[in-house]
Amino acid sequence: MENTHNYFMPKTNLIGIGAIKDLPNELLSWKLSKVLIVTDKNMISLGYVENVEKILKSLFISYDIFDGILHPNPTVSFVEDGLTYLKKGLNVFKRNYKLIISIGGGTNHDCAKAIATVATNGGSIIDYEGYNKITKPGIPQIAINTTAGSAAEFTMYTIIVDESRKVKMTISSPFLTPFITVNDPIFMTTMPKEVTASSGIDVVSHAIEAYVSTEASPITDSLALEALKLTFEYLPRSFDNGNDLEAREKMMFANIMAGMAFNNAGLGYVHCMAHQLGGFYEQSHGDYNAVLLPYVFEFNSVSIPEQRILKLCEAMGTITHNRSQAVDIIIDSVNKLRTKIEIPSKLSEMGLKESDIETLSQNALKDICFFTNPRQGLVEDIIGLYKAAF
Repeated sequence: MENTHNYFMPKTNLIGIGAIKDLPNELLSWKLSKVLIVTDKNMISLGYVENVEKILKSLFISYDIFDGILHPNPTVSFVEDGLTYLKKGLNVFKRNYKLIISIGGGTNHDCAKAIATVATNGGSIIDYEGYNKITKPGIPQIAINTTAGSAAEFTMYTIIVDESRKVKMTISSPFLTPFITVNDPIFMTTMPKEVTASSGIDVVSHAIEAYVSTEASPITDSLALEALKLTFEYLPRSFDNGNDLEAREKMMFANIMAGMAFNNAGLGYVHCMAHQLGGFYEQSHGDYNAVLLPYVFEFNSVSIPEQRILKLCEAMGTITHNRSQAVDIIIDSVNKLRTKIEIPSKLSEMGLKESDIETLSQNALKDICFFTNPRQGLVEDIIGLYKAAF
């Protein structure tokens, strides 16, 4: 019987303190071409876009800036605005972009992926919802990351909200993988506490869901467990002191490793359900994950081999040989971390209305993250999980 574990990641990854200084060498082959920068006004005000502009100017690379990402939830309208800019621009010169550079967190990278894809494949980004519906490579993308972690800079996924349906679409294809990534912790020191918390707890959900996924492999296992270890040790430090460069660097590595794990092993019900909440209520994806994770893990635990549960527990800092005790410790550890970084404990505190639960549950079953969850349930199970976390 076939049992393939194909592995996808960007071609080149510049990683570590000062990594941005290596970007000019990677850009040499684009000399005299034209670049579209996709970002938001906050990245401009922080000076991160200017840093990249200086590099482009030094190489005589022409560029334009699309800064129409207006809030931290990637939407179809942002993508369409970017495509309009890409096609028409603000001046009379032809905008024949050879490269897209996204600067920021997951929202900016996801929008850039979608813009790059539709620019070459046509239609609307809505046409590509699901797995492997993209037929051509997009405009090559460089993702310069400022958070730790959505891992959108690393993955072959883009998550886009279709406002007309209030659905957060999961779109997946190897063609969505950025060409080059830059993860420099110096760009992460200005992350606000709430972004540090939300993006950091997202790493935990990525690592756990990848580790228990039906498509997990020894490669993704090792990455997921180490990401989990680092996050439990260094996320509280990053949250308490944004200028703690060691903690920022460790969280950068945790984000990358968890991203590499779930990019190839897949995710599960936590993300299926959190995506729907993001489509309806537009609050932080990571916060939704943090609340849902303990309930989904308890639901899944009957289908997870004992040894894997014990290893997860160990990665969080506790060694036990008792399966039931390990499940309790994992749930308690996630809840304690969530409390420590000041994320609410209930979905009702983040906008969920009980009257929406059935619709959200039906939509969750259509998300492609559903397929790699270790325990397959019915809509009634999803409803029960939403209600438990309500």
